[in-house]
Amino acid sequence: MRIDTLLVRAGLGADPATGAVSAPIHPSSTFAHPGLGRTTGFDYSRTANPTRKVLEDAVARLEGGAGACAFGSGMAALTTLCLLFRPGDHLVASDDLYGGTYRLFEQVFRAYGLEVTYTDVTDPGRVERALRPGTRAVVAENPTNPLLKVVDVETLARLAHDHGAWLVVDSTFLTPYLQRPLELGADIVVHSATKYL
Repeated sequence: MRIDTLLVRAGLGADPATGAVSAPIHPSSTFAHPGLGRTTGFDYSRTANPTRKVLEDAVARLEGGAGACAFGSGMAALTTLCLLFRPGDHLVASDDLYGGTYRLFEQVFRAYGLEVTYTDVTDPGRVERALRPGTRAVVAENPTNPLLKVVDVETLARLAHDHGAWLVVDSTFLTPYLQRPLELGADIVVHSATKYL
């Protein structure tokens, strides 16, 4: 399916309960269960909500991904990503990185033992020199923020994978309409939905 068609159709479908063709907003925080120990998949809105699931499924389709998770902010998504790592793990990140992400790495996760090396991710040689045993991910924005330098996602993916690491791409500026990092080899894509998504 072409991206134009996906953009128009993602998240659409008749609501089975009402027949509504647009996804209804479910403000409920708790949900009824069909029986003891049985769930509809929605227990409490903090963990899952039908409205949020429509958004997550739409973003996953647009990105060509297996799934998606929606958070209250892009920084909440990056914080959750960082929780996948352990003390002593190493990341390679862009030296031209959104300030909030830099502060998250330096002021929060460095205290928990996460090590980050910053380099020019538009230069594959520099990225390769920054990789080392214990590198778990390369983190890049494409384009970078704030200087808007374009990153070769396919090359970064190859370098990361050759070293047993993930490639994480923040695709906030380009959206799935202009770039689908998973198709270029990235493992995880992050967006701040308050921008262009």
